[in-house]
Formats: sequence, C-alpha cells, structure tokens
Amino acid sequence: MFIDKTFQISKEKDHAILSFENAQLETISGDVTELTLEKEESGTRSFCGEGLRIADKIKDLSGGLFRVTRTICNASDTSKQFKSIFTVKTCFVPEKYVIPCVLYNGNQFGAGGSPAGLTKDGASWIFAYDREGIPSCTVSENENFGAALFASDCDAHSLESACSLIKRDDGTFVHKLYHPVTEAPVTYSGKNRMTERFDQYFHLAPGETICLNLFVFVCVPKWKNFAMANLLDRVSDVFKNKKTPDKSPERVWELGIAFARQLMGDFHGHKMIYTNFSPKTYSLQHSGKLSDSALAKLLQDPENTRIQRWNERFEIGWADQGLLNARMLARHGYKTGDTELLNNAVNVFDSWAEKQLENGLVYTEFQHYYNGEKDVVVDTCNLGWALAEFARMYQFMQKIGTDKPKYLNFCIRLADFFCTHFNEETGFGKTWTMNAKPVSTVGSIGGFVITGLLETYLLTHNEAYLICAKHAHALYTKRDIDEFVCTAGALDCACVDKETVYPFITSSLMLYDISKEPHFLETAQKAAYYFCSWMFVYDTLSAPDSDFNQFNYYTTGGTAVSAEHPAIDAWGAAPVTEFVRLAELTGDKKWIDRAKAMWCNAILCITEDTKQEIHGQTRPLGGQNEGFFQCRWTKYRPTCEERGHFNDCLSAWCGAYRMMTIANLEGSNSLDLLR
Repeated sequence: MFIDKTFQISKEKDHAILSFENAQLETISGDVTELTLEKEESGTRSFCGEGLRIADKIKDLSGGLFRVTRTICNASDTSKQFKSIFTVKTCFVPEKYVIPCVLYNGNQFGAGGSPAGLTKDGASWIFAYDREGIPSCTVSENENFGAALFASDCDAHSLESACSLIKRDDGTFVHKLYHPVTEAPVTYSGKNRMTERFDQYFHLAPGETICLNLFVFVCVPKWKNFAMANLLDRVSDVFKNKKTPDKSPERVWELGIAFARQLMGDFHGHKMIYTNFSPKTYSLQHSGKLSDSALAKLLQDPENTRIQRWNERFEIGWADQGLLNARMLARHGYKTGDTELLNNAVNVFDSWAEKQLENGLVYTEFQHYYNGEKDVVVDTCNLGWALAEFARMYQFMQKIGTDKPKYLNFCIRLADFFCTHFNEETGFGKTWTMNAKPVSTVGSIGGFVITGLLETYLLTHNEAYLICAKHAHALYTKRDIDEFVCTAGALDCACVDKETVYPFITSSLMLYDISKEPHFLETAQKAAYYFCSWMFVYDTLSAPDSDFNQFNYYTTGGTAVSAEHPAIDAWGAAPVTEFVRLAELTGDKKWIDRAKAMWCNAILCITEDTKQEIHGQTRPLGGQNEGFFQCRWTKYRPTCEERGHFNDCLSAWCGAYRMMTIANLEGSNSLDLLR
C-alpha cells in the first residue's frame, strides 16, 4: 500500500511518495521478524506471525495526514514478549532529515559527544519519544516532497514509543516507530555521555489485545528544507492545546521584579545582577565531567546542595541578562516611584558604560575587570544583547526626561566595531579578544548583533548600521535559516540549538517594518518555525512521585535547549511578542496558539510561596529552575532514570524574558492573550 502524489491511499507504486512496509516484531533476544502480509483491503493491512495477529487500519484525515490504528492480538496459547515496529519507506530520495530536538540533518556542527548522524558504531540510532517535541517524530524531505512519522498521545501505550531513521543505499529513507520505549544502541544520558541502551517490551497473555495509534504525514514543503513547517501547522489539529495561564501577567511581573531585586547586589562599588541562585554542585557539574560516583559523593554534603546567591558572575546578556533585568527594574522603579530602585538599575548600565574600550568592546562578564583573569574572550551573543539593551535603555531614559549620552556613545562605538569587522563569509563571528582579534568565527551566534545594529539605527538613523544589518541578515539567512539549522548561541555547548534563532525572528520583523520588503517577513516565519521545531506539543509521562507530578509541571509549550542539552526550559517566553506580531501580519492564528502554549509553560513552577519546599529547600520569591528534565538525560543527578525532575539552578534569564514580553505587550490588547 502506498500514498501517492495526490496524498491518497493507492495500491499502485507508480507516482507514490511513501510505501507502507510489513509489520515487524523485535523479541527480547533482539531478533527482528517481519510478519507475513495476509490481506490488504479497504485501508486495512493484516499480518500474522510469531503467534500474533496484527491489523493496521489506515484512515485518511485529509491534507496529507493519516492516522494508523494498529491492533495486536496474541493468537497463541503462550505469553508473548515483544516490541512492535511500524515502518514506512520514502519512494523519493530525501536531501534533508530532522528528528526534532535531536538531529537536524545529522548535527553536522559541533564537536561534542552528543548524537550525530543516523548511526552509532554502525547501528541505527533509536530515540525515545520524550526527546522529541512531537513524540517519536522523524521527518525526511527534498524540495518536492516531505514525509513524517510520529506517535499519538491518545493513551500511554501509544505515546510510550521510540523512533529511528535509516538511509538506504538507493538514497531512500526508512522511518521506524517502535512501541514501547527503546533507546539504542546506547542512551545519550548526560552531557556528552553515553550509557547502556534501554529497552521496554509488551507482555501479552494468550488472547490479550493491545491497540496503538500513530500518524503518517506527507506534504510538499512550504519552502525548501521546511517540511517541518507543514508538519507543525498540521499537528496543531492532532495535539490540541487546552492549557491556560496559571498566573496573570500582573502577578508574573511582580514575581519577576521580586526575583530580580534579590539578584541585584554590590560588587566593587557597582550594582550588578548576579547570575543565579544555585547550589555549588551546579557549577561543579556544569561541564558534565564529574562521574556518577563523584557527583553522588558531592550531593551528600549539604553545603554543596544549598541554594544560594554565591556565584560572583555578572553577565551582560545571555544566561544572566544583567542589562535586561536592570532595564525591567528601572521601568518598575519609575512606574512605582521607587527612586532608589530606578537609580540602582541605572547604575548597572552606568557601570558597564564606563568600562567600554574605545574600540567598542567590553568584557561580557563584569567580574573579569576585578578577578585578574587573562586571555578572556568576548562573544557576539552577549555583545549583541548589550548593544540592543543599551539602545533600549537610552530610549527609555529619554522618555522619562533623563539624557544619557554615554549610553548612546556605547551603542555607536559597539555598532561601529561590528560594521568595521563584518566578514562576508563568517559574519560577526563568535568570539573576539578585547583588542579586536577574532578567536572563533563559527556558528549563527552573530545574529544577535543584527538586532542591536537595528536598534542603534533607529536611534541614530545612521544608514551604515542598516546596510551592515541587511548584509549580515542576508548572509545568515542563506547559510543557516534557509538550511533549517542554527548553531553556537547556547554558549555552554557548541552544537545545533534553539535559542540562536531568536534574533533572526526579531531582526527580520524589524527589517520588515523598516523596508516593507516581503522577504523579511518570510524569513521571520522561517525562523519562527525553526524555533517551534524545538517546542513540545504534548505532555511527556513520568512517575507519580516525580517533580513534574508533585509540582504540576507539564511539557506542552516547553522548548528543548539544544542537541547537546535535551532538557526543557522556559525560553519560549522570549519570542511571544514576535509570534503575536506574526499572527497579525500573516493572519495565521496558529502563531497566537503557539505563543499561548509557550507562555503557559514558561510561567509554571515560579516560586510564589517561600515556605514551599522543593528537594527539601525553600526557594526565593519569583525563582524558577532553568531546567526541566523530561527524558533519560541529566547533568545534576547520578542517574538519568529520574525522569521528570527539576534542577536547582534558579537563573536570572527566566524572569527577564517574561518581564520583557509583558513590557512589550503592555498597553495593547495583546496582553490579554497572556491571561
């Protein structure tokens, strides 16, 4: 049986896009058996073998989407232990493939120890459902056709699954969906760490039956390399999100301000935003290099696990969002008449501004000015955030009647630096020495500079900044966005990631507003679809005593961090404003639905009760852990089997992005979307 080019079920191989392969079983010994096809009629394929009878009922849901209901009956007089394997094969030759949140055409960027390619030591990768934002999803495509296979979340049996992609010698791809969960040939269980494979099996007594649901999808890609865009649009009809915010935007703002206040402290006479509240084990294991036994030993000492504001790291952007937090505090101080808070927030900006070199550069972590570290490099993610935030703060101060020419000068110097050092092949690069020498030129990370250049252009009307921003945007769009991959912006790993695409959403919309050229709106959509390929559209399952279930956390709307760090975070709060704007500009309300899903997830488990204990400790008001560990991967536990757990790092960026979104939407009807 096939799916043809008109997206209809067909018995003819000619003009087929996809073929349905025979059912397979895997036994506990690892042997795989292909069952005999008994009959094929009226959308149902029946198989027998190994004492089992299998019926696959295929229903056309229109638009290239098909639901498959697989019924497995033990027709023998003995119990059976096995895995079910559902398989489809492309009849076209794909040029790209995606396993969302896991593999983006093989993860060709990065030198770490996370999964890459379709095989490990000659064996095909098999990934559990809870690693993918769409459960057990595999996608393959060329310019003309796309194909996808994924699991249903209608019940636990259907959801608990795994996926695999195999490239055949003729270039076609085989998509496999396993039930129940499998991780093979090894489990990616920790940062750049592999452990033994994981297997589950069905146990069917004589006469017992089990029913599994899954989906097959075919399409003509919306753009080249963007079959995921078609799939994301279609799955909104399958995984219907009914979540609602558990806090009002006013309450979220209050909590954000409360936490940012506690992050602010004195450092050598300067007001600074601390990086986080965290235990010492967070820093000791941040690189993931400790062995399980060494980590277990550290966790026995209460001093290592106590959550506190102890780490004297003060980052201008990225994970600490020192300037963004300070700007939100300044905004709150002005609105509430809290002059002391306003002045302290302004001091954060003043402190950075006074350290800027004539060449425009600053250390991206303020402590480097005092701790004597040498050979420090600065990165374009942080510098891009700094450029944008200084421009926004200058504008804010102008509005409240205070001129801050040194903020404008900060922007001009840094913008001039990037215009001078832009490279037509590597863009703005990744890292620089303080005397303006490039260190690393790889990745999409330089995209953060584009937003900063545009913010500075809007202040100065210097055409050089707009021209440079357009050139950079064209380079990164062609090289990265159009290839459906972004890299290197998650600074604690060097890999394919999610957050690096954010500035391409913002800068594309800014360029569209400035020029009204439609290709910028198209790029904004492409970048947003890529971001959504990291978003979870369903809730993973975990044990009743897991953190997720104890504290009412769910994964829908959460976003996976990166290929190297397959945990979930609240980063989805950042592009909510832009998704709302995309809905307005395109008329596609799915962007509103995605924005709501991300917002609902991003405000979960923020500390409102300072007497509540998590892991035996109370947390500061407004704190939220930055990592939610939904799959068999961890950094801060000795075993990856504790699925559904929180880490104890309460990071500065989480609340900053939420406050940024509220501030952006304040005064518009769109703020009501967050209620």
